[in-house]
Amino acid sequence: MPGSNLAVEKLSQAVRELDMTGGQIQERLAKAATYLMQIGPQDLSDDEMRRMLVGIKDDLTFAEPEGNEDRIAGTLRKTDEADANAIATRIVKLYRGVYRG
Repeated sequence: MPGSNLAVEKLSQAVRELDMTGGQIQERLAKAATYLMQIGPQDLSDDEMRRMLVGIKDDLTFAEPEGNEDRIAGTLRKTDEADANAIATRIVKLYRGVYRG
């Protein structure tokens, strides 16, 4: 069973942000996260995809923010390029899994 229309739409928007040229991966990932955070596990029909979504969200929000930043900004400030690329790759993998249903 495919994911909800909301999940497909928001993941598609997130992947488009990641695919943009210019800017560091952390900046693109922050933009992609704004779409990703609008999806809840209940929007996905597959348990594996739900776990993947929760894991990605955890990886984007583990750090305490400083000053006026949010948790995502705080986390990405501490995330190196390799880890940011790994998170981005998992978002694309989640999109493909949800899109295929």
